[in-house]
Amino acid sequence: MMTLTSKSTTTTGQYLLDRLNSLGVEHIFGVPGDYVLRLDKMIEEHKKIKFINTTRESTAGYMADAYARLRGIGVACITYGVGINISNALAQAYVESSPLIVISGTVGTDEFAQHSAMHHMINKSMTSHGDTTQLEIFKHLTIDQGVLDDPKTAAETIDRVLTACLLHKKPVYLELPRNMVTQPIEDPQSKISIQYPQSDKKALQEALEETKKALQSCHHPIIWAGHEILRYGLSKSLLNFAEMNRIPVVSSLLGKTVIDETHPLFVGLYQGEMSSDHVKEVIKKCDCIIIAGVLLNDFETGFFTTKIDQEHHIIVDANSLSIGNHHYKNVSLIDFIQGLEKIKLNLSHPPFHTPKMANLPTKFIPNGNTHTTIKRVFECIQSHLQPSNIVVTDVGDCLFAGADLILSHNAFLACGYFASLGFGVPGAIGAQIADPNRRVVAIVGDGGFQMTATELSAAVRYKLDPIVIVLNNHGYGTERPLIEGTYNDIVDWNYSELPKLLGGGIGIKAETEKAFEDALTNAFGQRGTFYIIEVDLDKLDFSPSLHRLGELLGKLVKGK
Repeated sequence: MMTLTSKSTTTTGQYLLDRLNSLGVEHIFGVPGDYVLRLDKMIEEHKKIKFINTTRESTAGYMADAYARLRGIGVACITYGVGINISNALAQAYVESSPLIVISGTVGTDEFAQHSAMHHMINKSMTSHGDTTQLEIFKHLTIDQGVLDDPKTAAETIDRVLTACLLHKKPVYLELPRNMVTQPIEDPQSKISIQYPQSDKKALQEALEETKKALQSCHHPIIWAGHEILRYGLSKSLLNFAEMNRIPVVSSLLGKTVIDETHPLFVGLYQGEMSSDHVKEVIKKCDCIIIAGVLLNDFETGFFTTKIDQEHHIIVDANSLSIGNHHYKNVSLIDFIQGLEKIKLNLSHPPFHTPKMANLPTKFIPNGNTHTTIKRVFECIQSHLQPSNIVVTDVGDCLFAGADLILSHNAFLACGYFASLGFGVPGAIGAQIADPNRRVVAIVGDGGFQMTATELSAAVRYKLDPIVIVLNNHGYGTERPLIEGTYNDIVDWNYSELPKLLGGGIGIKAETEKAFEDALTNAFGQRGTFYIIEVDLDKLDFSPSLHRLGELLGKLVKGK
């Protein structure tokens, strides 16, 4: 439970900001616009919250999303109408369960009463209080919404919407007419509690007993852990259960780094036929699988090639629990995982120790002036990574090859299901602002980089120092194994020259293994400025993971 105490407030805007700050929000990302300038000014004058300027609303959403994944809640602030392009980030946060709050300024209620045809208005869906088109659109992308146009209900609406965001780990939307920002409101002088729904005690106990019985009768159990374990802060409980009973753990793509990947019980990332041979071999032997907090979509399951037809399987997520053919109602994910933590089994299987870490080279040795490959690039990156680093990837080979990196707990951010190009750079900015003590490494393809590269201006403005590695394979490399065509080609930029344009940072172009090793050594050895390292790759150079993905997708696209 999280208990928050209301502060005495005088205005809607101040009440909203104080509530956000009490939840741990110290930064709000956004683009200024006339309908939201009064709130922007209030943020600027707030002693505990800083406004972070972005170049567009969608990237403000990506930054806030990354911030939320590390801090538990993130906020983006936009103006009405033109800010609708944040919908891409909202959709991503919704399907990947990221607690993102979007605040939009809008035309004042007093103005709309006199003139309904105002700029930025869409005027497709209207009431006497204003244009509701944006609200109607965002209803499909958020778990709860509120329009703060009534001083009598503003505080109650704010508390309800923020509570929904935290309870469901889903984005929410608040709309604030500009004349209401400084409008006096009634202070409820009360506390709000973030209380997760309680399970039916009888159903919970029965489910735990059935789980124990299933596990007790098996010889090779395994846990497949997903992103909901991260979102609900259940990693420690799940790992305690695994350690007590010597049960190995695999993660989903979205759930990567659900536990520290150097842990001896960690096997690797499981994506069906896209998995490494070692992971597939462990899965093949298992006779009972606990699938915890995994979103069973095409990416997570290797296009539905996962093997979950074991004699015993337990599937639990934020919305449901099933054990074999039994479906339990009113049993929460939190209660079930914390209940597992108390189960001690008498299993006969030997302790599991993955050879994954043991097989890693302690140092990357470049092969002279050999032109580097995607495989060698990631081997080099792995050799430089420390437990304190956070890796943020875009979509493409950077994601699939990046998934094989071995990282510490909650140290990997990517849009691994919604798969929207452009997350990498703004995600890295949001991640470093969320946790400035951890050096962020962004790995992006040239296609995704060109979509949101301008957010490196935030790195200059706010003195951030991410290491941005641009995998320049001269186009949309993920598409080439599917159906090749000139539409997969893009214009080559002089990526390493961008610091000159932005007025800060250091750019390096690396074509050989030695040049890339030297560039990374310099970047990791210096803090205080961002690095952009362009790696020149052959356009048909794919990682082993992408080769496997290409084979699977190629069959689907071509109808085979």
